[in-house]
Amino acid sequence: MADPAPFVSRVPFESVHPKALAVYCSDGRFTEAVEDLAHHLGHPRIDTLTLPGGPALLNRWASDYLESEGITRAAKFLIEGHHIEDVLLLAHAGCGYYQARHSALGPDIALEQQLKDLHFGAKEIQTAYPHLRIHLFFARPKGKTVEFESIPRQG
Repeated sequence: MADPAPFVSRVPFESVHPKALAVYCSDGRFTEAVEDLAHHLGHPRIDTLTLPGGPALLNRWASDYLESEGITRAAKFLIEGHHIEDVLLLAHAGCGYYQARHSALGPDIALEQQLKDLHFGAKEIQTAYPHLRIHLFFARPKGKTVEFESIPRQG
């Protein structure tokens, strides 16, 4: 039995790495909206680091150590190897990762933890890479769209 013909994408390959890295939850309901946000911010393409919880995993005190170590090493590889200039850290409403870990405490506590994790991740990355521009966002479904709230950085 012969193998079927390979699929050839209509999207052209670009040999130059993107200058922005987006770290966000792997919830596919937000993928295209995150790419749209990146385009809006002037980034035609982005490197992505997506796992359940996204930036939560940068907080080694609130996530599993091995998960945190893995995402931290992956971020370091992309930032250094691809000469990243901008990092987008994004959390989203209704995140299953936070529901699984914090549901007993209620949605307000989960949201509070998501914001803490965004700030912690930003601080960790900024400490290691002071030259980076780091942007924090919280995404919420709004009807049939996704709204991104810019979260101000803490001191």
